[in-house]
Amino acid sequence: MAGDSVPEGGPAIVGANWYRFVAGEQIRHAEVASVAFIWPLTGSGQITSRGQRFQLDSTCLLRLPWRHDVEYVADERSPFKVGTIHLVPWHRYDVPVSQQVAHRPGDPLLHADWRRGDPLLNAQRRRGEQAEQPQLLSGLNGSGRHIVTLGSYAVERFLEGALSDGALRALGVLLAEASAYASTPQDAGVPAVLEVMMEYVRVHLDRALTVDDIARAGDCSTTTAQRLFARYTGQSVLAWTRRRQIEEAALLLRTTGMRVNEVAKHVGFADPLYFSRAFRTVFGVPPSRYAAAQLRP
Repeated sequence: MAGDSVPEGGPAIVGANWYRFVAGEQIRHAEVASVAFIWPLTGSGQITSRGQRFQLDSTCLLRLPWRHDVEYVADERSPFKVGTIHLVPWHRYDVPVSQQVAHRPGDPLLHADWRRGDPLLNAQRRRGEQAEQPQLLSGLNGSGRHIVTLGSYAVERFLEGALSDGALRALGVLLAEASAYASTPQDAGVPAVLEVMMEYVRVHLDRALTVDDIARAGDCSTTTAQRLFARYTGQSVLAWTRRRQIEEAALLLRTTGMRVNEVAKHVGFADPLYFSRAFRTVFGVPPSRYAAAQLRP
């Protein structure tokens, strides 16, 4: 990976809208090139994605992963009105952001190289990984509430007219950061073996961990590890691990005087350039600028 050339980019919002279903209305999309967040304002209904069915009401927030399929079925007696916001996790900086959610067959944006879900995990590190799964969150508290608030603001801005490229990217950074924190599972109901694996990751953030390493820590198979992470976090093992590394790096940059290359090594990145790209993908700015203006102590 150290020799790979990855153009600079970061998160961006490409769509946001309200939609009021009629009783029993069904809508299906086979592939949507976004990470989508959906929250009912009123009413209820079902959403199915990647073989999982969710019953949603006004307390819920559903996160659908990159390149998801989705089917909406509105309740017959109380059909839902939903808010949706669509995030492209990585959009090239040198290509203007188009306010268009790619979802129709033949749409050139559907597989555009400048729009990606994750530009940094190479084929070797993806080996054995499964696709991310949908994640059902509470829309009433914590990061879920922040996403709903941000999403509602984005919808109103989209309805007013076209947003600037800077605004679309700034909203994308805020949404990506809120989504990262929302990916942490609730303590209640998390299997003990998953807690063991998560704690192992937190203790060994300075290592380039593999799926095998983490599965061994939980004394389970890689298949079981992938299934548990997907079910309870909505992310693959390595995606969740890397997110923890990047969040730890952000904390170190805010709270210590460590240099960027020192922080990179501290969170398991041997290559500072690769670390910088990974950090910028999440936070929208390079680590050298992340906390540069912050007063310490």
